[in-house]
Amino acid sequence: MRQSIRIGRFAGVDVGVNWSVLVIFALITWQLADYVLPGTYGAGSRAAYWLAAVVAALVFFFSLLAHEVSHAVVARHNGVGVRSITLWLFGGVAQLEGEAASPGAEFRIAAVGPGTSLALAAVFGVGEVLAHAAGSHGLVAQVLTWLWQVNLLLAAFNLIPAAPLDGGRILRSGLWRAWHDPTRAAVAAARAGRAFGAVLIVVGVVEFGFGGALGLWPALLGWFLYAAAGSEERNARLRSSIAQLAAWQVMTPNPPTVPAHARVADMAHSALRHYGGEAVVVTDERGWLAGVLRTDAMRAVPADRLGSTMVSDIAVPLDQVPVVRTGDPVRVVLERMARAGGTPALVLDAENRLAGIVTQSNVVRTAMMGDLQRRFGQFARR
Repeated sequence: MRQSIRIGRFAGVDVGVNWSVLVIFALITWQLADYVLPGTYGAGSRAAYWLAAVVAALVFFFSLLAHEVSHAVVARHNGVGVRSITLWLFGGVAQLEGEAASPGAEFRIAAVGPGTSLALAAVFGVGEVLAHAAGSHGLVAQVLTWLWQVNLLLAAFNLIPAAPLDGGRILRSGLWRAWHDPTRAAVAAARAGRAFGAVLIVVGVVEFGFGGALGLWPALLGWFLYAAAGSEERNARLRSSIAQLAAWQVMTPNPPTVPAHARVADMAHSALRHYGGEAVVVTDERGWLAGVLRTDAMRAVPADRLGSTMVSDIAVPLDQVPVVRTGDPVRVVLERMARAGGTPALVLDAENRLAGIVTQSNVVRTAMMGDLQRRFGQFARR
């Protein structure tokens, strides 16, 4: 999920929001100001309702942020890197840089999110009790009531055993422990997610068909869950198909090299014109490794700046490029690439000489070929 606005860093993780958050923020604020608060506390002014609604919506989004930050903190504690946290239309997404190493770690990372929401529900619930005990039955108490209820609902929804919800990951951890097969467990949890998404779509369409405009909401949420669960199943199968491979088996050997001091215009008219790879290796004036140049970054340079832009201006410097060995497992390669934001990895041999380069396309292509060969073998045996 792409961030539109960067908020800052929480617990060492970049946090941002997608533009779609504005949609749900506006809907929640409008619903609170025009329906919920007037229906439960009818003695306020319209301005007071809107002010309370804005405050409640902001606190709710901080609750979502706390939910995702808790995932990030526990993930890092269990050896899984976290690239970023993004709030968007359907809640929040913590982008992890790898997979949990054990069923226990998977459970802890997943369970802490709903646990945080439950803890927040308890805090707001106690706040409501104290507000009533102090004789306050106004908007403050009503906002606290809504906040504990919505956090309780958030926790309950996330505990549904269907990937990619937290409950689906908890289900995966249990199946992983029982079956000793993380791929099989991930596929089962993803299929549960697709089934749950399909149910939400049907419920939403039926409700909309009977004149309920709000039926669009569960239908959209179901569509998102169905698509995300399908993606998780595909990714699980791909990870399984490359689990036994090493870097040398997926790399592009002897990739082209370009000098850092060259102009991009010269590169556009060189042999790179016929190169179909995603990245090339950048070298300095001594011929030593200096970084990686993505071909899409080269193509993104405006035509009127090709002659003045140097390769070094748009290349990823060497200290930001993941470097691996020919014998490193592909899992390790992917984790290092994820930590570097998807930057291709340079592969060195035992004598520290450049052996090749690995891009995400290399890995996906190898995995797909392995999957096709496996399917063909199964067909041939029939």
